[in-house]
Amino acid sequence: MHNTFWIYRRELTSFFFSPIAYVILAAWTVLMGIFYSGAFLSYAVVSMQLARNPQAAAQYNITPTSAVLEPVFSSVTVILLFVAPLLTMRLFSEEKKQGTIELMLTFPLRNGQMFAGKYLSVLSIYLIMLAITFVYPVILSAFVNVDWTIVSSAYLGMILTGMAFLSVGLMASSWTSNQIVAAMVAFMILLATFLMEALAISASEPLSSILRHLSLGMHLRNFIRGIIDTRDIVYLVSINILCGFLVLRSLEYYRWRG
Repeated sequence: MHNTFWIYRRELTSFFFSPIAYVILAAWTVLMGIFYSGAFLSYAVVSMQLARNPQAAAQYNITPTSAVLEPVFSSVTVILLFVAPLLTMRLFSEEKKQGTIELMLTFPLRNGQMFAGKYLSVLSIYLIMLAITFVYPVILSAFVNVDWTIVSSAYLGMILTGMAFLSVGLMASSWTSNQIVAAMVAFMILLATFLMEALAISASEPLSSILRHLSLGMHLRNFIRGIIDTRDIVYLVSINILCGFLVLRSLEYYRWRG
């Protein structure tokens, strides 16, 4: 536990002492703010139009949570497609490039402890990023009633989805000593899961269902609608387990080769 905490504190400190930390946090805040502002203004315009036409309003069942927050939460997967590789690209690749990983492997430090410390550090950063977005439902609740059950479900889904994205990035970083290559590999793997959803549209059953299930973005949709499906949880957790296993095998191979 002490070794894990040492790695965790080391990575977290290193991240916030680099300019990329503030660039990523700023970009995340700006992009999420743009999505929220657009959804909020669109809902305000539609609400005003429906208020002038009670008959049309009766035909639509638009809630603030679904009209404003759902599009914002859905955008998280798209932003993570670019942010997750940037957050994770240096975690193992930089150690290999600088040769510090050989020194770390000589310590009484297990591969699992090294992986856990790095994973928890980047997960903490992601949770900070998610905490920033919590201001959006709070602002919305000042004007309309917000379904906090759906909001809680959405945040659970975003946490699990983010964990899956980050684990893919860590896996890619453990395969190479080049940060750019690590980021590109993680990006291509994550992009492939998005393309599976597009391919599922033209595919026939049962291939269509399989491709949809393999798409990471698809599993967040149920959460942001307030539906907690154990199949979504199992799939996202399985991605973490699989990527963690491959990272440990990569470190074991590197230790054995060294």
